[in-house]
Amino acid sequence: MDSKRITQQLIELEQLLVQPATRLSAKLLNCYLADDFYEIAATGRCFGKADVLARLTYRATIKRAEDEMVNYSMRSSTYRFDGENWQMLFHQGTACEPF
Repeated sequence: MDSKRITQQLIELEQLLVQPATRLSAKLLNCYLADDFYEIAATGRCFGKADVLARLTYRATIKRAEDEMVNYSMRSSTYRFDGENWQMLFHQGTACEPF
C-alpha cells in the first residue's frame, strides 16, 4: 500500500469517527476501535474501548452541532492495520487556546 493511499484512508477514518452517527453507534465503534483502544479525553479522563461502548447509553442526546460555543483541541490518533482493516488504537483530545 502506498503512503498517499494510507494517508487518505487514515484521514477518512478520523473524519468518520467524529461524526455523530458513528459516535452513537456501538456497532460501528466496535468495528473501528481496537480491543485495546485507549483514549485521553480533553478533560484528562481516560477511557478504554469498553468505557466508550458503555457510555453510549447515557450520552446519546448530546448534540455539539447546536452549541454556539466553539471549543478548540489538539487531537492525535494512532491506528493499526490488521491485514484487512484499520482500527483506532489510541486517541487523545486536549483542550487548547484558539488557533
